[in-house]
Amino acid sequence: MRVACLTRLLLRRVVAAAIMTLAGLSTTAWAAEQMPRFVTGNGRHALFVDGAPYTVLAAQLHNSSAWPAVLPGALDQVVALNANTVEAPVYWEQFEPMPGQYDTTNVDALIEQARKRNLRVALLWFGSWKNGQMHYVPEWIKRDAGTYPRVLDERGQPVDVLSPYAAANVEADARAFTALMRHLRKVDGQRHTVILVQVENEPGTVGAVRDHGAAANAAFAQPVPVAITTRLGKPPGTWRQVFGPEADEAFNAYGTAHYIEQVAAAGKRAYAMPMYVNTWLRYKGKKFPGVDYPSGGATVNVFDLWRAATPSIDFIGTDIYTSDYNEYTKVIGQYARADNPAWVSETGFEPATAPYLFHVLGQGGLGFSVFGMDGLDSPEKQAATAAHAANFGQLAPLQRMLAKAAFEGRLQAVAEQPGQPRRTLHFGDWDVQVSYGAPYWGDADPILPGNPDHGGRLLVVQTAADQFLLTGFSARAEFVRVADDAQHGQLLRVEQGRYLDGQWRFERLLNGDQTDYGLNFVRDSPPVLRVTVGTY
Repeated sequence: MRVACLTRLLLRRVVAAAIMTLAGLSTTAWAAEQMPRFVTGNGRHALFVDGAPYTVLAAQLHNSSAWPAVLPGALDQVVALNANTVEAPVYWEQFEPMPGQYDTTNVDALIEQARKRNLRVALLWFGSWKNGQMHYVPEWIKRDAGTYPRVLDERGQPVDVLSPYAAANVEADARAFTALMRHLRKVDGQRHTVILVQVENEPGTVGAVRDHGAAANAAFAQPVPVAITTRLGKPPGTWRQVFGPEADEAFNAYGTAHYIEQVAAAGKRAYAMPMYVNTWLRYKGKKFPGVDYPSGGATVNVFDLWRAATPSIDFIGTDIYTSDYNEYTKVIGQYARADNPAWVSETGFEPATAPYLFHVLGQGGLGFSVFGMDGLDSPEKQAATAAHAANFGQLAPLQRMLAKAAFEGRLQAVAEQPGQPRRTLHFGDWDVQVSYGAPYWGDADPILPGNPDHGGRLLVVQTAADQFLLTGFSARAEFVRVADDAQHGQLLRVEQGRYLDGQWRFERLLNGDQTDYGLNFVRDSPPVLRVTVGTY
C-alpha cells in the first residue's frame, strides 16, 4: 500500500514538473512572438508591437528632460498630447560615469514612469554622436584624447567628434550600448514597454568633411569595400577613384555607418530590438557637408551606401524642421522606399506640421514624432499642443487598424497643399474626391479658396470592397464611381461612430443635409465615418 502511494506521489510530481516546463516554454515562446519587430513585405513596412502592426504617435522630450527629477512632469505633457509613445534619451555620460560602471537609474525611472502612463518608449542612445558632435560621451573619454582620438580636419586640427576610425572609440561605445541592451532585456524583456531603440543621434561630423587622422588617411587610400561597390553598382577602386569629388563625404558616410553598425550589432546580440538611425537632412538648399549638415550622416546622397553598410539598422528616420509642403513631402518621398519606411523621427512642434502626419501615413509610414513638446508654457506652445493633440487624439483609437491597413496597402491620406484645393484618391472602382475650403453645409464654389492655414487633411481606409472608413480635419470628401460598367454610384449608408478597444461603436446615421453636400470634416471635433457605397 505504501509503495503504491509513493508511486502515485512520484507520478504527480513528474506530471507537475512536466506541466511547469511546458508552461515555461510556452511563456518563452509567447514572449519571443510578442517582441517588437520590424517587418517588410511587398515593399511595405510595419512595426509590430504585441504581435500586431502599431502606428507610432510620438513626442520627443527636450534633451535634458530624461532625468528622474523632471521626467514625471515631462511625461504628463506627453500624455496631454494624446501620444502613445515617448522618445527619450539615454545619456552615455550618465549611464557609464566610470569605465565599466553602469548606472541604470535614469532608464529604470523612464520605463517605470512610462508604464504608469500606458506609454511605449523609443529609447534614444546619445552615445558617440549627438547632432554631429560628441557632447554626451563620458568625461573620462573627453579627458583622454590619446586613447579616444577625435576627428582631425584638413588642417590637422581636432574637432568635437570621436574618430570613427579608432578601434578604442567604437569598442567603448559598443560595450556601453551592449550593457544597456542587456539591462533592457532584464527589466523589460517580458513587458516590452520599450519598442524602438535609436542608435546615436544625427550622426556625422560637424567641422570637417572627413577625418584626416593617420588611421583614416590610410583607410581612405584603400579600395572601397566590395559590399559597397556591389550595392551601388560601381567598379572597384579607391575612394577617390570610385566617388571622385564626392569621395570625402562618401568615405565619412561609410566610416560613420560602419562604426554604428558595429555598435548596433553588438547591442542586438544582447537584445534584438528594432533599431533605427535618425538623420540631420541635406535639404532646404543645404549642400556643404560638415558645415550645412553633419558630413557622413544618412543623407539622401549617401543613403544607398548607408543601407549597404548597416544591416543591423532596421530603418532610417528623418528629422524634418520645415512646414513647407514641397520640401516636407519631397523628403518623405526620398526616404519612403522599398528598403525603408516613411518615418518622421523628429519634426518641429508647431501647428503647421500637424497635417503631415496624414501624409506620412498615406505613404505607408510607421509614424511621426514631434520634438520638444515639454517645457515652459507660451501661446506658441499652446497652439502647437492643440493642433497635435487633436491629431493624435483623433487617430489613437484607430492606430492598430491604420497600421494594419497601411501595411496591407489599403490606406491613403493627404495633407493640404497650398494652391491645390482639390485632390483625388483612387480605390479601384471608386474615387474619393477631397476638397479644402468648401463650406460645412451647401454647394461649394467652382473655385475653392482652400483653408487659410492650409491645415486640411483626410485619411481613407478601404475596409471592404464597398466599405470605407474616413476621418480628417477641415476637408470635404465625395465618392465617385469610376468603373466602366454603366452603373451609377450611391451612398448606401453613412455611419458616424468611434473605435473602442478595436471595435466599431455605432453612434448615428448621417443622411439628408449631412451627406447631400459631401462628407464634411470640420476643424474642431471632426467625425469618424464608416461609409458603405453601392450602385444602381
